[in-house]
Amino acid sequence: MAIELDHLMWGAPSLEEGMAEAERLFGVAAAPGGAHPGGGTRNALLSLGDRVYLEIIAPDPNQDLAGTFGERIAGLEGCGLITWAAAASGLAALAERAASLELTARGPAPTERRTPDGDLLSWELLFLGGHRFPGLVPFFIDWLETPHPATTNPLAGQYRTLEIRTPDAAGLNDLLSGLGMTIVAEEADTVDITAVIETNNGEVRLGKAPGTDGWTL
Repeated sequence: MAIELDHLMWGAPSLEEGMAEAERLFGVAAAPGGAHPGGGTRNALLSLGDRVYLEIIAPDPNQDLAGTFGERIAGLEGCGLITWAAAASGLAALAERAASLELTARGPAPTERRTPDGDLLSWELLFLGGHRFPGLVPFFIDWLETPHPATTNPLAGQYRTLEIRTPDAAGLNDLLSGLGMTIVAEEADTVDITAVIETNNGEVRLGKAPGTDGWTL
């Protein structure tokens, strides 16, 4: 089975700013998600249709941000895409496949957070390294028994496509195909990533967050 996009990670200097900008773009208010303990972040979520959602991720003012991902996001000059996640089951097997492509793997790592209602959500994550495409190669998520966030959060629109551009599209496409993915990158002079979503307000294009070249999770 092909591995498909699960969610878009859209960074914001503060959650309030990210939620306000998302509501301006989509005309729909995002639902607060929760905090990621130790990561220095918290989030809010919008559904983008069938098993795809937008994660607005921002620093958590209630955590010590020193050395965390939240500390980096706090330095963003505005909202924008940081990276994306792909849905996969059997992350251990995917890690083995990645090793056959001479990639390094971190995980599968059990992860959890509590919702504002106190429910505990649990899932697994896998991060790949050893490649030259930070931000363009996704991290991977297996939701296990947790309901998919696309089914439990406000609907903002319908995800259409993810446009990925890089000077080495052939190399990136070989890697993505080797991992079992169908998304195809385009050749371009500079690195860029744009998500296209159809909404009641028309087409929304979410571009790459400025200053995030080379970022890894």
